[in-house]
Amino acid sequence: MLWLLLLHISAVLCWCGTLLYLPALIAGTTSLQSTSEQQHHVSMVLTIYRLILTPAALITIVSGTTLFVVGEIADTWLILKLTLVATLVLCHALMGWMILLVQESSNRNIAPFCALIGAGTIILILSIIWVVLTKPF
Repeated sequence: MLWLLLLHISAVLCWCGTLLYLPALIAGTTSLQSTSEQQHHVSMVLTIYRLILTPAALITIVSGTTLFVVGEIADTWLILKLTLVATLVLCHALMGWMILLVQESSNRNIAPFCALIGAGTIILILSIIWVVLTKPF
């Protein structure tokens, strides 16, 4: 079970790190001048989303679910944590939607939305860490 916990923590670090980095990459796409640079940047952002962010999220969710099923954990703090994680998944999906918006029309000013999603992601990650470390209930 220790190896499963290690897998979960490693995947969480990859997922959360990429979630924090991706809004800046998305916002940086609109500041590029040439269309070829924008297209290259959008393809790089999309590659990071598909090959790093999404697999890390899936590994995190599957390993975390396996941990509480195998460990027979059914405490109140876990329900709060899962609610926060579900909201983090929503941020993940919103980033994918923003990538699609930038891909369709790179002239949009999407930086405020990226800042909002980035701030929300930071708050959610810190909240999840607090719930896991303190188990307040």
